[in-house]
Amino acid sequence: MDDDEDPADGNFAPARADWTATVAATESDWEAVVDLRMRVFVDEQGVPEHLELDEHDEDPLDSDVDHLLVRDTARGGEAVATARLRAVDADDYGALDAGTERVAKVERVVVARDRRGEGWGARVMGAVEDRARGRGLAEAVLHAQTHAAGFYERLDYAVDDALGTFDEDGIEHVRMRRRL
Repeated sequence: MDDDEDPADGNFAPARADWTATVAATESDWEAVVDLRMRVFVDEQGVPEHLELDEHDEDPLDSDVDHLLVRDTARGGEAVATARLRAVDADDYGALDAGTERVAKVERVVVARDRRGEGWGARVMGAVEDRARGRGLAEAVLHAQTHAAGFYERLDYAVDDALGTFDEDGIEHVRMRRRL
């Protein structure tokens, strides 16, 4: 986390940034998260709606699952990116370091189509990683669509070659991980 970030105020963006990154805490926040996910995964990528919202979304404002929401305050608080964070058993996903009991599972990372290429993906990933560190998690794992693996590699994630590629909701993925 940068010295000018203040997660104590619930915002994982730098203090002087023209954007915010917060854990969804209101119905309005949750609606923005769902809207982004539906536009990207269901409308653009053809994931069936019933698969997009799952058991980890059942009580989004009162659970141990965090839904990070990035808003562009320079554009009136427009919701531009989101990601989901769960603390999971390392035995289920593996860990880089022996003795690790829980790892951060980063999921449902999306950036609005018309805002891609502007750095929002890196912003939401930085925010979700800061949140994971704040929850005491020292490693992150994610399932990346194969076409997006290069993006995550630029953020220091490495492909878990032992697993290979796999299908998730009809889209080819790879497992990736990094120390936080």
